This record gives sequence, C-alpha cells and structure tokens, in this order.
Amino acid sequence: MTKNKVAIVVAEYYTEYTELLLSGAKEGLKDSFEFDVFAVPGSWDIVFKVNSLIDSYDKFITIGIICKGDTDHYEYISSAVANGLMDLIVHKNVYVANSILNVHNLDQAAKRCEDDNNKGKEAATALIDIFS
Repeated sequence: MTKNKVAIVVAEYYTEYTELLLSGAKEGLKDSFEFDVFAVPGSWDIVFKVNSLIDSYDKFITIGIICKGDTDHYEYISSAVANGLMDLIVHKNVYVANSILNVHNLDQAAKRCEDDNNKGKEAATALIDIFS
C-alpha cells in the first residue's frame, strides 16, 4: 500500500466543474502528498472505484457533482454515494475527503469551484490536517 500517496477519484460528469475542483485538490496537495488521479463516468461510479483501489491506497479525495433535476434521482444518488463512502471509511479503515457536491443547480456548483471557495482544495486541506 502506498502510504504517502493519495488517490483522487473524479467524476467526468459536469466536467467544467469537476476539473476546477480537481485543480483545487491538486493545488492543495502539491507540497504535502503525491497523488494519482482516476476518472470515472459519474458520481455513482466513485464508490466502486474507491473500493477497487483500497489495496493500493488508504487516502482518497472524491470529486463529483450531483445536481437536482425534475425527479427523485438526485436524492437517491446523493444518499447512496454518501452511504457507500461512509461504509468504506468505517469498514475498510480508509480516509475519504469528500468533495462530491450535492447542489440544486449548476450556479451553486460554480460558486463552490471558485478560487476563494474551491471545495476540492478544502478537501485536500482536510486530508492534510488529518495526517499532519
């Protein structure tokens, strides 16, 4: 297992926002941890990818956007992903700095990707704080 390396798992859905969060996470980690980036199609796929990497990593940053639409899909996906990550944290003893944004509209996502409010960078800071 790579103890001083972080796996960043990023969803490619809403790439214009997840790329900004990824940039923030990379910037936040650059002086503290090496990292590898793994792309998945959407936030739903993040839990599977983290689970598949647990033999190689024990620190993760997850990045994605789950945006509310006209159906209940948002609630189910948000809950399932959060519960799946928590299950991995508790039962597999890994750390996940969660930067999966659950937003009602893409304007909310954009505001959480800005330089002075980048949730990807905040996730990196949380990870560093835990392991410093």
